[in-house]
Amino acid sequence: MKSGYTINDAEWDNREHDWTGKSFYFLPLTYIFYIPLGLGSKLDSLNREARQAGYKILGKMVLIEHGMFKGRVAIEVEKLDNFDANRLDFDDKTKVYTMVYTGSPAQIGQGIKRLTERVVSRGAMSPRSIFYMYSPKTASGVYKTVIFALT
Repeated sequence: MKSGYTINDAEWDNREHDWTGKSFYFLPLTYIFYIPLGLGSKLDSLNREARQAGYKILGKMVLIEHGMFKGRVAIEVEKLDNFDANRLDFDDKTKVYTMVYTGSPAQIGQGIKRLTERVVSRGAMSPRSIFYMYSPKTASGVYKTVIFALT
């Protein structure tokens, strides 16, 4: 499984999405000062384990939770009726604010700060989680990352 795909700015930049009812299968991810360790092998394990657990994977979106020492890597799945500790369900009203950050993945903190400020200025509470999805495809060395602020 490859992370990311070509990012469409019109779909993601400065947008608000309703994620009520969505479900994601995730695996824990270890970070060292915001740098994920073993991301490639986690992506392979994520795909394999989700299918072994009986989930149908929806779409190609792979989300990575931003964190200093720990986070999660997740993919959207069709919700099953069973309990699963590795499934993140958004049963309550969940709004997600997004923006497209263009720049080095190492500087994503700047984009996260801008999105958090934008969410709060719109009257929403501070984000409870920050996820991102990046596209490894570059045009002239330009990286694009979609940042997700869950409220």
